[in-house]
Order: sequence, then C-alpha cells, then structure tokens
Amino acid sequence: MPKDGWQLEDSRSIRSVWIWRAFLLLSLVAVGIVIIFATNGKTAYAAAWGVIAFGWFAISMWLWRKHSSLSD
Repeated sequence: MPKDGWQLEDSRSIRSVWIWRAFLLLSLVAVGIVIIFATNGKTAYAAAWGVIAFGWFAISMWLWRKHSSLSD
C-alpha cells in the first residue's frame, strides 16, 4: 500500500547530488554576470542578477542540506 501523501525525501531533486551542484554553478555564473554589469555601469541589471544569484544559491544550499540529511 502506498504512503499517505507525498514525502519530500521521495524527490529526485533531493536524492541527486547533481541538482544542487547545478544550482551552485548557475549562481556562480550569475555572480560573474553581476560583476560584468557592475563594471559597465549597469547597476539596475547588476542588482537584478544579484537577486537571481542569491536565489539560486539559496536553493542550492537548501537542496544540499536536505540531501546531506538523507545520507546521515
């Protein structure tokens, strides 16, 4: 008989190490875009990409923590 409802631990994004690593890589690329825009005087674009970079990094760390807790 199946479990009642869906469990977070059943998520493929939580079980795979590649998902949080991809989000980490995306956040580093976004930081590079922030640096490029900031040095060219496009502060609004730099700020927007900074928010995107922070969001991707936060998702990456959340997925990493969930993944680490599964392996314990």
